[in-house]
Amino acid sequence: MFKGFYVLFLILVLISASNASAIESGMTDYPLTIVDNMNNTITIENKPERILSTMPSNTEILFAVGAGDNVVGGTIHDDYPPEAANIPKVGGYTNLDFESIVSLEPDVIFASEANGEDAINMLKNLGFTVIMIEPKTIDDIMNNIELIGEVTGNKETALSITDDMRTQMDAITSKTEDIPAEDRPRVLYLIWHDPMYSAGVSSYPDDLITMAGGNNIQKAEGWPVINLEDVIASNPQIIICSGMGGGSYVIMESIKNNDALAQTDAIKNNKVYPIDQPGIIEIPGPRIVEGLKELHGYIEPEIEGNAEQTEDDAPVNSAPGFSVLVASCMLMAGYLRTKRS
Repeated sequence: MFKGFYVLFLILVLISASNASAIESGMTDYPLTIVDNMNNTITIENKPERILSTMPSNTEILFAVGAGDNVVGGTIHDDYPPEAANIPKVGGYTNLDFESIVSLEPDVIFASEANGEDAINMLKNLGFTVIMIEPKTIDDIMNNIELIGEVTGNKETALSITDDMRTQMDAITSKTEDIPAEDRPRVLYLIWHDPMYSAGVSSYPDDLITMAGGNNIQKAEGWPVINLEDVIASNPQIIICSGMGGGSYVIMESIKNNDALAQTDAIKNNKVYPIDQPGIIEIPGPRIVEGLKELHGYIEPEIEGNAEQTEDDAPVNSAPGFSVLVASCMLMAGYLRTKRS
């Protein structure tokens, strides 16, 4: 009897130790109930073994957190990491192949509004568990990395990624957050040249430009067209050219050869920069911190130049007590002349 009790007690101790270890290591407990980016409450009964992604950003996050081996399908646009090229394709993110999706039998699908409302409804009607990933801010990107890590049983890795991202971002924002508006370089971020599509408010480039110490001249929301007159009037000091598939250099050459833009500071001072990998700025995933670093590298020299110019333009006698100092010097000079005579 006592022997049986001892064995039972030992089993309970081992189970408790196992649970404590799981909690400490950040392992996911299933069934798991989450709220996705569109406020849908979803319960995942077991760890997903077959995962499908309908957006390149979701695919990138899945591989980053360690769930790449469980990704059974993605889109034709998935090109990062390189391993993503080997997963079965289910069409483009705006024209999904539902027959292919059904054949892959995913446990969970990470989707986005960009897939289209009809496509999302079709996936749900087919009985799939659909988790909507729709980040609006840099903080949303980090939260989604952690969410995807938790859903896929890779919570600890996801937390490590976001901790590292925050550390790298803080290293830059700690230097830029207090920069006065007048010292922030004027930046134009273009994703095409004819017409000139630009990154505006509520876009990742806009967030990153601000974090890097710049001032985005496009104040409209989203990715609007900016007309030539507004660009000239705003006089950007830096122009960033970003186009997928080598388009960054096409945009740059067009901008540099535009006679009307020749009067802007960016052209005059040769501050037009192509982005080799636009995905590090425009795809909401872990690499966005690399985009921040690249933008800061272009913006930081202009911050220093603007600050020096502000100091040079300031009146010499603007310092507190300057008039008192001048008066004191004059009195002293008069006293010395009187004493010599």
